Amino acid sequence: MIDTVIFDFDGTLADTNNLIINSFKHIYNKYHAGKWDEEYVLSTFGEPLVLTLKRDFSGFPYEEVLASYREYQVGRFEKEVTLYDTVIETVKYLNNKNIKIGIATSRIKSSTLIALKNFDLDKYFQVVISAEDVVSHKPDKEPLIKAIRGLNSSSENTLYVGDSKFDMECAFNAEVTPVLVGWQKNSGELAEKYKIRHVLSKMWDLTKII
Repeated sequence: MIDTVIFDFDGTLADTNNLIINSFKHIYNKYHAGKWDEEYVLSTFGEPLVLTLKRDFSGFPYEEVLASYREYQVGRFEKEVTLYDTVIETVKYLNNKNIKIGIATSRIKSSTLIALKNFDLDKYFQVVISAEDVVSHKPDKEPLIKAIRGLNSSSENTLYVGDSKFDMECAFNAEVTPVLVGWQKNSGELAEKYKIRHVLSKMWDLTKII
């Protein structure tokens, strides 16, 4: 019996795609003379930012590149980031059904908590596991296992809702039932590749699985 739902954040609960793409475009223009591949950048979504920046901007001081990335987002997050359709209704429904709700994200904790508060969702999530809470990041199982333990739940009773290959592999590694959101460009490809049984056309579809 499913009694726990854990969500990814970016691309799953909140549409941060354009903000993230534009943030990368900004630092590629600054450090790589504008030479960048949008498809490649999209493929890194779900990976901790620190890993992406240290790998792809290895010739530059990490803290400087990170500061440039974050500076671009100042004043833009609140204007450009929105929740996906029926997210609020679904979260409230799960809460009313006494389903335990958590987040396992590769985003840093401070920005995740601020975003949840801005969307008035912070009161619903009992556990938030972020990039700095783990040693091994998705697709390793550690983020999900920590969230499950924090909710005093079990893998067999948990759904993990995500949008990326990192999320699906993390769910498999943690022996959790994966749920894929269907609104990303590569959702169909991921569903086929990982043979995902549950694919959502909108977040409310999750209520049909519980």
